[in-house]
Formats: sequence, C-alpha cells, structure tokens
Amino acid sequence: MNKRVAAILADVFRLRAGDVHPGLKKEDVGGWDSLTQMDLVMSVEREFDIELAIGDIVRLVSVADIIAVLKEKGVSLED
Repeated sequence: MNKRVAAILADVFRLRAGDVHPGLKKEDVGGWDSLTQMDLVMSVEREFDIELAIGDIVRLVSVADIIAVLKEKGVSLED
C-alpha cells in the first residue's frame, strides 16, 4: 500500500492509516460522498502534481481504482 495514497485517504475521509487497504471501496466509507470525492480529487492532484479528467474522477471509487488511475497517469507509487 502506497503511503502517500493511504495518507490522502486517511486525511480526506478521517480514517486511521491502518484502516486504508487496497480492497477499501466507496461503499465501505460512510463519509465518502460527492463533497469528499472532490476533496479527494484535489488532494490527489496536488500530492502527485497531476490533472485528472472527468473520466478519471468518476473512476475514483476504491483504493485499487485510485492506484490504477495514478499508474495510468505515469505516477510512480513505489514507497
């Protein structure tokens, strides 16, 4: 699990870092709504210095999907 991705998710969704894992999905997080989705998008863009398209944004519904989108954008996720 990438530490930077875990830190973003923990911060945006107010989770303990240990609760963030590759299988975590939107349905598993009570506070993952449209407003926090935009917080997630802005945090990811800022942390990794990328710009996400609408198609990318709607795919950000699980940790695995976030990692996949970042890899597609050429982001190195090695800790």
